[in-house]
Amino acid sequence: MRQGLYKVDFHTVHGTGCGVVYVTNGKMRGGNSAFAFIGTYTGEGDSIKVKISTQRYNDDPSFKGLFGADRITLALAGREDGDIAEFEGNALQAPGVTFRAVLSRISD
Repeated sequence: MRQGLYKVDFHTVHGTGCGVVYVTNGKMRGGNSAFAFIGTYTGEGDSIKVKISTQRYNDDPSFKGLFGADRITLALAGREDGDIAEFEGNALQAPGVTFRAVLSRISD
């Protein structure tokens, strides 16, 4: 995956969300208005595997988690095509709920 800052749009059957993620040297770091995103990625060719966790840092109850929990770990698989990467997977804490994300590269 190309190093840089990405906008991320994600959704489950429970709702949608967005944030940013910085990708570099096998690490992903980012967040949104309520959650920090901390993870790793590996890839071969255009295939990418991601393991990323959320951690709430903003206690404002108006920001709801998509899985009903503040700490989750997602296992995702996806592909990169130019400045866009698309992923699908699920949370280890909610294996029946599909999670989809699209990362759009903003800059280096």
